Amino acid sequence: MIIRDKNIEKFINYSGKKLNAPQQSIIMGVSSLVFQPYINRKNKQLDEDTRDMAVARSIGKSITGNISDFLTRVFSIFAVAKLSNYAINKVNTDDDFVMEIKPKSKLDIFTPNLKEDFVPRPRKEFFKDFKSYQMAMGALVATGLAVFVKTTVELPATKFLTDYFYRKERLKKEKNAKTDSNE
Repeated sequence: MIIRDKNIEKFINYSGKKLNAPQQSIIMGVSSLVFQPYINRKNKQLDEDTRDMAVARSIGKSITGNISDFLTRVFSIFAVAKLSNYAINKVNTDDDFVMEIKPKSKLDIFTPNLKEDFVPRPRKEFFKDFKSYQMAMGALVATGLAVFVKTTVELPATKFLTDYFYRKERLKKEKNAKTDSNE
């Protein structure tokens, strides 16, 4: 994709550097909750009952999908951070370089063991890189966990919320029809 507008390019670069996976899921969730029901409501190719079901389903799906997506991402990033403790070299140099990294314990399964492949770098740069690694690994773990969450939690919750919002919409329509016929 070629981007010619400098403002759009700045926004994409900013969001890629500054927004983490949970923040991105919130943005997508709010967008879907705002736009999708409106689009479904305005679809004149469907009959009234099908439109009501489409609106209810999009609301239910947006709520459950985005809440579970957000919580899965937050949990995964938190778990990776807790299971990636590390020990760095004890050598104090003038430049304060990190010369090696290794897991602190056997529970630190997400700490890379980089004895041969580690490139020495300043401590500040290492901390920044390691934080990025934890966020990326957390997003990767969240992707795998999402398969489980979507089939066991999200599908039943979506059905429940869809039924709830559909009944609510039908009751509102029936109430409006009764008041219109009484006038």
